Amino acid sequence: MENELIQSGSIVVGSLAIVTLIIRELFGYLKSKNGNGGNRHDASILQELQKMNSNHLHSLEAAIRDGNDRLVETIHNDNTRMIEILGEIKGGLKR
Repeated sequence: MENELIQSGSIVVGSLAIVTLIIRELFGYLKSKNGNGGNRHDASILQELQKMNSNHLHSLEAAIRDGNDRLVETIHNDNTRMIEILGEIKGGLKR
């Protein structure tokens, strides 16, 4: 269970890196294509892409934080349950 969550988190982080790289390359292409700023239409497209990128990164960040919080809670609950089980075993051995 824990390995699956860790792998899922790794996939999300890897996907985030790939998306960021693609968007950075797109911006570089648009800048080189336009020379010294290009026309207003391309600038507005670039601005919208930047907004979309920012919104996408914030949603991915929120998803990663939520997943990490759930993972920590799951690990904590599992550890608490293991302590309870070990207490029951130790109590059974003393009798």
